[in-house]
Amino acid sequence: MLKKFVKDIAIYAPSQFLPALTAFITTPILTRLFSPAEYGNWALASSIYAFLVALTVSGFGSATLRFYPAYKAKSTLDTFFATICVSIVILIIIILGFSFLCIFLFNKFLSPTLVPLLPLIILIFIAQSVFGIYISAIRAQQRSGSYTFFQLFTYYGSLGIGLLLVIVWKLRVEGLLWGTFITIVLPLPFLIFIATKDVGIHLNRFRLTDAFQIGQYAWPLTLGNVAMWGLRVSDLFIISSFRSERDVGLYSVSYNISSKSIELLVSLFLLSVSPMVYSTWENEGQLATEKILTMVTRVYLILCVPAAVGLCVLAAPFVALLTTPDYYEGSNIVFFVVFSSFFWGLSQIAMHGIAIKKKSRRLAANQIIAAGTHIGLQLLFVPRYGYIAAAISTLIGYTLLMVLQTIASSPYLTWRFPFHTLRNVIAASGVMGLATWWIYGLSGSRINGSPIFLFLSIIIAIPIYFICLWGIGEVKIEEKNKIRQLFSKVLIRF
Repeated sequence: MLKKFVKDIAIYAPSQFLPALTAFITTPILTRLFSPAEYGNWALASSIYAFLVALTVSGFGSATLRFYPAYKAKSTLDTFFATICVSIVILIIIILGFSFLCIFLFNKFLSPTLVPLLPLIILIFIAQSVFGIYISAIRAQQRSGSYTFFQLFTYYGSLGIGLLLVIVWKLRVEGLLWGTFITIVLPLPFLIFIATKDVGIHLNRFRLTDAFQIGQYAWPLTLGNVAMWGLRVSDLFIISSFRSERDVGLYSVSYNISSKSIELLVSLFLLSVSPMVYSTWENEGQLATEKILTMVTRVYLILCVPAAVGLCVLAAPFVALLTTPDYYEGSNIVFFVVFSSFFWGLSQIAMHGIAIKKKSRRLAANQIIAAGTHIGLQLLFVPRYGYIAAAISTLIGYTLLMVLQTIASSPYLTWRFPFHTLRNVIAASGVMGLATWWIYGLSGSRINGSPIFLFLSIIIAIPIYFICLWGIGEVKIEEKNKIRQLFSKVLIRF
């Protein structure tokens, strides 16, 4: 099972690694094309359509992952796709009506820079909603290659076309948004065809009882995902309410750099974990599923803890490398953002017990409690302390979410957390962090030193970490033998 898990991660890796790599390329471009205020407006616009998508289809995306194996086992996928399709169309129509009503009633309270972007935001919301459902179906089918292709196409396409519209046609924030819309719509027919191949979408196979069953699972998750939206991006709106648009831009840039870096690894695990866990539960039972959770957690700790430590040690030089001096002070939030993403990943592993038992209301309640705590802390402290308080409250919110998910899942699925691995990983990461700090310090500046020393410190840190893990006994005997065999094959080939 470990071999299959690692293989899935390797296939999914391009869909996470390449977009994250692109973020490091585009951030210097965007921060030079846009002022912090304009960057903040783009972040707010993106957050609005993300909220609408969360409100509409996010719960059904999770339901697709959970229900697809059961419908496939019963050979009733035609009913599944017809039911999902009709349900989503109805929801999109309802949310559209609600959106237009809100625009009509609250138009005068909206930011003048956002009002002209609202029609385009709504178009992106519609396209992204449909795309999200069918990409979830691809993921439920464990077709990691197709998933990677569509994710990369939309990500690279949106950036490429968006930058083209900004640089050549002299559009501003709307150019980036048009790039997003165009590259979601273009591959959509092909995505739908591949996801429903050999089954099709036959609306006459729609079943109201199935729609209610799926909906009962999905709607609490939708509420929870809306809460998670609040946990993730309410910061921008609260900061913009009490602080300047410049602060929104500073927070957004450093948040994106930090989260994109660590979520490269976190998302890789989550893409592979849920389909594997659900499939194992259906076919092999509880004990096998619990073993998978422990195995996944161990690998997660081994890879994500040192990544988080390294990002924190090199926070200031990373931000300085990718932005202009106007954005440097935002590096103060990197520690809080990085470990927020780390604890979010742990919470997603911890929640599988209540997900398997379809306790979606408890799952949503936990998300709402965590988001409410996060937002409440922001309202209390952001007016006085600024965006630093938003970052700290984000870390508190995600830590609370992990604790709540662990407690809620424990009666249904035992999560045997590998504390021995955690201890070893922390020790090895500490040594690696000290080495990284010392090597980069040789550049003569802790903030704006030579990029050569930055990359050198990363390259040297990786073997130092794994040598420490090997030395303190974290690498098992069978794993050592496989590593030796792989190393021998490489030597023979050369």
